[in-house]
Amino acid sequence: MKRSLAIVSLACAAALVGSCGAEKPEVAEGRATLVLQAVDTSGVYSEGWSGVANASVEITSATFAYKHIFTTDEMGRIEIEGLASGDYYVQASMRDDENDVLLAGQRKMKLTSDAEEKDTLFMSFVPMSPIVINELYYAGCNASSFYFYDQYVELYNSTGDTLYLDGIVVCRSQQSQVLPPDSLETVDYALAYYMYQFPGTRGVTRECPIGPHEFIVIACDAINHYIYGGGLCVNLLNADYEFFNARANDYDNVSVPNIEQLTNSTVDFALNLAHTGVFIATGEEYTFIEHDGSSFVQVPLRTILDAVEYSATQGSTFRRYLTLRIDAGLGGNGMARYSGQSIERKVPGFDSNNSSFDFEIAGTPTPGYSH
Repeated sequence: MKRSLAIVSLACAAALVGSCGAEKPEVAEGRATLVLQAVDTSGVYSEGWSGVANASVEITSATFAYKHIFTTDEMGRIEIEGLASGDYYVQASMRDDENDVLLAGQRKMKLTSDAEEKDTLFMSFVPMSPIVINELYYAGCNASSFYFYDQYVELYNSTGDTLYLDGIVVCRSQQSQVLPPDSLETVDYALAYYMYQFPGTRGVTRECPIGPHEFIVIACDAINHYIYGGGLCVNLLNADYEFFNARANDYDNVSVPNIEQLTNSTVDFALNLAHTGVFIATGEEYTFIEHDGSSFVQVPLRTILDAVEYSATQGSTFRRYLTLRIDAGLGGNGMARYSGQSIERKVPGFDSNNSSFDFEIAGTPTPGYSH
């Protein structure tokens, strides 16, 4: 299942238009107007700041089901009429294939009834992250049998070089109640409940290559789940790696290499169906701690390569798993349990450290490639 995909332009990725959110607006009058200019602050294309023509601008409501993608004119402007009042996420992006970077900017805005809101969206270059989490499939596929064992984590190499996953760890985060009260944004580590490690030693061995623009799939169990869970479930017989816990009564497909757990958990790797965080780190430094008889791992933030937090619902009193310093937003808003859907990066390799912007709900899981 090691298939490669040339990075596509953002204009192609923007062709998919879907919906986000599940709540209705308090005032769905649709009389607000947004006038926005996307401005390049990098100075690469012209001296001083200038409008960005043909940038893709995604407008997503934070309060109800609305998402649409627009293209800026030659002055970098868009004007959208008939919007309902409420909070909106706005993201502008343009791909520079020559320099392998993205010009991007994002912000949250509030629109009020009968108002014309004019604003500027400042864009700057964002380098492509070398190895990122590209897709998470966690929702489950069959509610009648509570079947969710076809979960997987997909990684992606955004570079033109072969990289190596040797020694890298894949972690499921733990909620902040394990940390000292109100300390999530003050400590210099993320807390892991599960930690699984690729074979080899980072910077020394070369056992786990990931080729240029290649996707690597790590299955919870590398079997054909369609046979056991039904039509929505995923066939993972050809996964590249498999999570394996020797302390549990865990299935092991001997034809698929294992990444093995380092913590003392006696259950298999699994992701919460509604909300948790997943991160990958170099594996060079971590500390075990004990809490209520269970073992957890403190992973220094400086060693974390990528992090994604997801939640089916969001709110002002929502309790986070991960610090805003490694993921400022939440993906998966509106994802239903047992829907057979995954969350996937809109553009492979584009990582703004905000999963609200970077990820979208995919129609069907796509292990080993991207929509």
